[in-house]
Amino acid sequence: MTRLKPRNTQGTAVGDVSIARERRVHFAIYFPVEANVQPVHMFFSRFAAGDKVLSAACREGGLSLDRGRLVGSPERLNLFTMDGDLLRVDLELDAHLGSTLQPSSVLILEKGNRVPDYRLDEIRQSVSQREQGGCGIQ
Repeated sequence: MTRLKPRNTQGTAVGDVSIARERRVHFAIYFPVEANVQPVHMFFSRFAAGDKVLSAACREGGLSLDRGRLVGSPERLNLFTMDGDLLRVDLELDAHLGSTLQPSSVLILEKGNRVPDYRLDEIRQSVSQREQGGCGIQ
């Protein structure tokens, strides 16, 4: 499960420090399994478009993104909730908040149009274990 434990905490989330605190929204970002990148807590402007979130997360994870695809992959990289719901990357995060997406939750980067069930299950289990241990996502 080490590969599912974020390398930082929400309190040390990575992001653009010029974003005013009241405009920030925090997420635990999980990368595709084959990327072999440890999850990371990040913050974004609630008015950032989903494609900007994808780009920033890929940069932070050391992944190269080319026209919405990881370099070398034919499939588009998408953003998903912990419930497996696909987020429209052409909309601002604010459009998703309160409905499909909750502040301080999980965003999953995955290729294609769905996250495999086993992946959702292991991420949910990891989040649940951290919450029970007092290190939960707030």
